[in-house]
Amino acid sequence: MYTPLYVKTNYSLLSSLITIDKLIAYCLENHFTSIAITDNNMFGMMEFYKKCKKNNLKPIIGLELSLENGKVLLYAKDYNGYLTLCKLDTLKSTKTITLDDINTYHDSVIVIVPFKYNELYNELNNINIPDLYIGYSNKQEEKESLLYTKNIVFIKESLYIDTKETEYLKYLLMIRDGKTISDDINYEIDNHSLNITNIYDYTSNENLFTTNKISDMCNLEFPKSELLLPIYKETNGLSSHDYLTELSKFGLQKRLNNKVTNNYVERLNYELSIIKKMGFSNYFLVVYDFIKYAKKNKILVGPGRGSGAGSLVCFCLGITDIDPIKYDLLFERFLNPERVTMPDIDTDFPDIYRDQVINYVVEKYGIKRVSGIVTFGTLAAKQALRDTSRVLNIPNYQIDLVSKQIPNFTKDKLATLYQKNSELKSLIDSDPKLTKMYKIASYIEGFPRHTSSHAAGIIMCSKDLDEVIPLTMSDNMYLSEFTMEYLEELGLLKMDFLGLKTLTTIMNIISDIEKNEQVKINFQDIPLDDTKVLNIFAKADTTGIFQFESEGMKQFLRKLKPNSFEDIFAAIALFRPGPAVNIDSYIRRKHGLEKVTYLDPTLEPILKNTYGIFIYQE
Repeated sequence: MYTPLYVKTNYSLLSSLITIDKLIAYCLENHFTSIAITDNNMFGMMEFYKKCKKNNLKPIIGLELSLENGKVLLYAKDYNGYLTLCKLDTLKSTKTITLDDINTYHDSVIVIVPFKYNELYNELNNINIPDLYIGYSNKQEEKESLLYTKNIVFIKESLYIDTKETEYLKYLLMIRDGKTISDDINYEIDNHSLNITNIYDYTSNENLFTTNKISDMCNLEFPKSELLLPIYKETNGLSSHDYLTELSKFGLQKRLNNKVTNNYVERLNYELSIIKKMGFSNYFLVVYDFIKYAKKNKILVGPGRGSGAGSLVCFCLGITDIDPIKYDLLFERFLNPERVTMPDIDTDFPDIYRDQVINYVVEKYGIKRVSGIVTFGTLAAKQALRDTSRVLNIPNYQIDLVSKQIPNFTKDKLATLYQKNSELKSLIDSDPKLTKMYKIASYIEGFPRHTSSHAAGIIMCSKDLDEVIPLTMSDNMYLSEFTMEYLEELGLLKMDFLGLKTLTTIMNIISDIEKNEQVKINFQDIPLDDTKVLNIFAKADTTGIFQFESEGMKQFLRKLKPNSFEDIFAAIALFRPGPAVNIDSYIRRKHGLEKVTYLDPTLEPILKNTYGIFIYQE
């Protein structure tokens, strides 16, 4: 057995047919003990690493890098090697990698130069890289490689698992390059199968075992992560927690017009003790700072939502404008020492000013210490059909007919829809071109197609992010190359900066009223018991109001006839799967048509406002 060292997955966007799941299944079926991936990025690295570990396969993390005069493959020997790959992968998003770059960053990596770039091997050999090899893919290259060095190893670029997939790769590459079958283009796609039935046709046994030697040298394990929250430094010489305490106490006096009662003092002290214990003081100060910036620059900030609204510290700092004691909101939903998770404060800004606030934190903390989070646009059902039909020169009117048979939001795959929808099946079977198109589209469906940026998520870090994860550049801002689900375990905290069109509208209305009516409205002082506003909800005249626009919600409001702010947020909490079964009972109890009961008398103080009905949604 040997270790394949030059496998590209479909995270080398639109350049390979090998998915990580298929790769691991193939390795298990064929009794491989280790496997490497060498994409031209690190997008799929964490998925690959974790799935290999789960299946007792040894993951080898590689990276293909393009230089001006060739390509090299780099493999992480350990965690330091992984960090080297992160540095180089980040660097390539802003420039072409040079020999000097590799001379600077080659700690704990193995470098393999494909034989076709043997001159590059000689140049790299001159800068004394400790683990440098020439990689060959056939016996002729093996023979010629020995003229340069004894450090040779068998590599063969794999872009699909079995030779029968060759044709699909051609169409995938055409989608990538914007080509069609009418273009005169010849892709070198033969002989890129991972499944080599007689490997000894390509290499001698002796050098085959060098792949295992390289595998033995690569032992990447991630250390236990530390919390990498950004550091707020403007603390007037105090510790971050003492400064947070000072700000919170001052803010509480200001919020309550110096009429602070014991329940507020006790709650504040309790929250501050939990924040200190969990090590999140800096987090609150950082959020406080960019929200203060927004407000100072007359950017409207949402009053607060999500579990962060349950924090009195947030209220005192001006992060939220909701008094959690007034509304009996639970701090433990936000931070709970018995369930250690990262804090999560969602901050809402007008969509036209979101970038301004993000630019503020980038400038303050550093361009490499603030990044967006990568997401992937995929070849979803309709996209796969349209891309494939374009490659095959199928007229738009035909693909429109097919596309109409595909539901917009379906979890069914194209192959399943073909079996379930007789009209679609008949349409596909009626034309050989459509049959071919549907077959190709079904094969590549679900592949990542392009990168995009998470709509809200921003990472902020106490050190340059490429010392933790690989980054890519998009629209003059870095993005993590790892998706959201892998960041927290590496010590990174996602903060949500949401840009809301509704806030922009509200901001414009307030501005227009001040300009035209000479009336200045403070967003935070708008009364919550305005009968005219409540009457809008009672009449269900709520078109254009977020979460109240659906016909089902309007019917609910007409029956409920809300006459308080509490009724309005109770309606939002009830109108969702699960709690919705209590809607009729809630309405009857509100209007005195059903007796209010409690499962236990001790629940009355908690459930009195919701007529004895459990609604866990603050």
